[in-house]
Amino acid sequence: MAKRNDLSEKQAVSRRGLLLAQRSPSIDYGVYQPAVDEVPVPPADAEVHPTACEYCIVGCGYKAYTWPVDKEGGPKADQNVFGKDYPIKPASGNWASPEMHSIVRKDGELHNLLVIPDGETAVNRKGNHSVRGGRSAQKPYSPNRPTSDRLQAPMVRVNDTLQAISWEDATSIIAELSQYAIEKEGPNAFGMRYYSYQFWENTFALTKLIYKNIGTAVGAEHDKPTASNDATGLDDCGVDGFSTSYSDFQQADVIFMSGFDPYENQTILFTEWIAPGGAKIIFVNPRKSPTAVYAERNGGLHLQVQPNTDTVLNNAIQRYIIEQGWEDREWIDRMTVSRDDIESEDPKHWRRRSFGQTFEEHKAWLLSDDTYTLENAERITWVPKEKIIKAAEMLARPRGKLRTKAAFMLEKGNYWSFNFPASASLSSLGLVCGAGSRPGHNMSRAGGHQRGGMKAAGYPLKKSWVKSKHGRQGENALMPVNFDEYAMSGKLKVAWILGTTWLDSMNAAQAIRLKLGEMTRKHPIYPESLDKNAIVEAFKRRMDDGGMFLIQQDIFPNSLTQFADIVLPAATWGEVDFARAQGERRLRIYSRFNDAPGDAKPDWWIIAQVAKKMGYEGFDWEESNDVFEEAAMKSEGGHYDASNLVRIAREKGMKTHELLREMSTTGIQLPARIVNGELKGTLRLHDETFPAEEVDTAPKIVKQFKTASGKAIFMKGDWDLVKDTFEQFRPQGDELWVSNGRINHIWQSMYDDARNPFVKSRYPSNFLMINPADAEPRGIESGDLVTVENDKVLNQLGEMSRGVVSLVAYVTDEVGEGVTYTYAFYPGQSADLVVPAVTDPVTGVYNYKIGKGVVKKSGETPLKSVDGSMSFIPRTVG
Repeated sequence: MAKRNDLSEKQAVSRRGLLLAQRSPSIDYGVYQPAVDEVPVPPADAEVHPTACEYCIVGCGYKAYTWPVDKEGGPKADQNVFGKDYPIKPASGNWASPEMHSIVRKDGELHNLLVIPDGETAVNRKGNHSVRGGRSAQKPYSPNRPTSDRLQAPMVRVNDTLQAISWEDATSIIAELSQYAIEKEGPNAFGMRYYSYQFWENTFALTKLIYKNIGTAVGAEHDKPTASNDATGLDDCGVDGFSTSYSDFQQADVIFMSGFDPYENQTILFTEWIAPGGAKIIFVNPRKSPTAVYAERNGGLHLQVQPNTDTVLNNAIQRYIIEQGWEDREWIDRMTVSRDDIESEDPKHWRRRSFGQTFEEHKAWLLSDDTYTLENAERITWVPKEKIIKAAEMLARPRGKLRTKAAFMLEKGNYWSFNFPASASLSSLGLVCGAGSRPGHNMSRAGGHQRGGMKAAGYPLKKSWVKSKHGRQGENALMPVNFDEYAMSGKLKVAWILGTTWLDSMNAAQAIRLKLGEMTRKHPIYPESLDKNAIVEAFKRRMDDGGMFLIQQDIFPNSLTQFADIVLPAATWGEVDFARAQGERRLRIYSRFNDAPGDAKPDWWIIAQVAKKMGYEGFDWEESNDVFEEAAMKSEGGHYDASNLVRIAREKGMKTHELLREMSTTGIQLPARIVNGELKGTLRLHDETFPAEEVDTAPKIVKQFKTASGKAIFMKGDWDLVKDTFEQFRPQGDELWVSNGRINHIWQSMYDDARNPFVKSRYPSNFLMINPADAEPRGIESGDLVTVENDKVLNQLGEMSRGVVSLVAYVTDEVGEGVTYTYAFYPGQSADLVVPAVTDPVTGVYNYKIGKGVVKKSGETPLKSVDGSMSFIPRTVG
């Protein structure tokens, strides 16, 4: 038995130890009490399954080891699968904690499961891991752990109760009702809200159904109300959101970070790649979170910006750079567009044609708008002008003949405020500094989820009827349909929600819930029999009467389940072979190592059954690899081109999934190229340093920006687009900003973390960080129960309502005066309850950061007095 990091040869493996490892940790008033401090050692013949962390964009490499529970390994090298003599140091790739072990069923039999970081991977090279990934072994289903509530059988709601039915009946009901709605009212009567990240095989299948075959314009990804891109201003300027390699950040002198904390959200990217490189960090965030403290203590800056004013800050910095003549003129002349280049853009890229500028046009506009003077920028953003000047100097002030290598990163705190102007202003700031095409001079997203989206067909924009008023006169500036608004209007008859916690993640969430309830569970027409034909007829009558047929497909029940008419159980990470890429476009296999619970099926299989019953061809896949190979061939020529993997695999007479398995946890960076007959990855996109002799092996995006001319475009991120909205919804009187986002221990909607005793102990409730200067006059102390009320919550139908949420107070100077902060997606305590459904005027994406409210103490919680429970210790320790 390996006792954490103190294994001795004399310690024996015991059956008692194996049983102890099965005990669930207990919670007592939120205090986490680990049951064991030992894990079994995998024997030399344990099976090894390459995989990666399920959570953040970094995608750290892990290996899952499985072996029967009646077999045991030992501490000598020839007794264990690692070939190591123990004890061994942590973070070595061969060391495990109790959280890395569990018991699962594999091929119907009980097996030990050990999921540990791979010390030989190219990502987390030292076997390091985040607090999230290190507990991956707790994710799989077990009837003896909190994951016992996994969905295991298809269910239909009859007489207000979910009842189990067969897959044959479930998929037939969905197919027949979808066809009925489409034939009666057109393809836009059908809509799907789906994850964009959960493996290529699944996203390829679902987009093949909804966009290629049905052709609906009512589709939205998990984190947006529409099918829009994320960092639109970055995309529009011609820079791919994930164009870099992590090694690029080690070559930067300065990194400008906007709207995220890499230590908390992309932990290994920060600890193994950014921090060791020694770059000075300019950190833009309303919170003084851990990376802000690190930046200030290591020669960098924290620009503690007022929420939603990043556009002004970015433009003020680049204006000052231009005023000083510090722009990288040689690079700008060589790598950015002329006016003719902008005019050559396809009209479908209407934002480039409407907001695109040459450098001279961009310079003239910035210098003509007094909003971006130092004095006005300080007033609007709350960032002192001295810090704005300092940031400009760090980024662009020449050092003799040398230029600073400035890299730029952005994430949701930037583009989930005012989506287009915030991200466009940052991309233009990067271009002014010569960033985008060289190591150390790069621009990219930091990333949220991994890149599991592979579309079989693009969003059918021509079928949308939504137009922006910001397009050129005479041009058809179409925007994707707002799924939430369309659903609430009553026009959406079949809504399929796949792998996303819709009701805990969208703005004005309460309004969506109320309207959804009226159209589904509270509707007077519902099935009263388990007869398939009776079920179909009941839902047809409901749809004809203004109601909706709602499908939920997921791994766990969540807030949507109470409204769902049919619930479909999905298989997930570790239960099926899948593939996807991470933040460097590194494609890996996510191996199967345990059984899916009950009758849960992979999402691609479920989609395929419905598609075939609707009469669509091309869904006759027999296994996950079949879907992957079709998707990989579809990717040819793009930034995630994996087609050469299929070609090489077929030459070798093997499945492409098996080829990826041979590549283990390092995988291959896309586009995958063939050089001298061998597969070769691609370090970065838009790369001026790309070897000339290999140009013919790569898609154009590897050497050029993704614009018609191959050159980058200065996008006009104009504060005038949003300043009136900002003034309308900013805090007034006694109100405070209620900002939101992530925090280190928790991943997204807590779909796993809500079932993890360690996390639930650390955060048994959602919190509200509040500055002492704001807390004291309100009589608020840490551990108090507080309410946040916002009487200006605009809903998706243009109606104003009141939003309220109860939270636990966390008094800290991590937030500045006038600003509070809460976790975005805590179930039942979602920040979006007090965030209005304000959308970006150019892209239609929600502003998730424009929450506000009156904060009042309403009582005390047990967390205020229970020693050792939820910690309120300051996190501003660096």
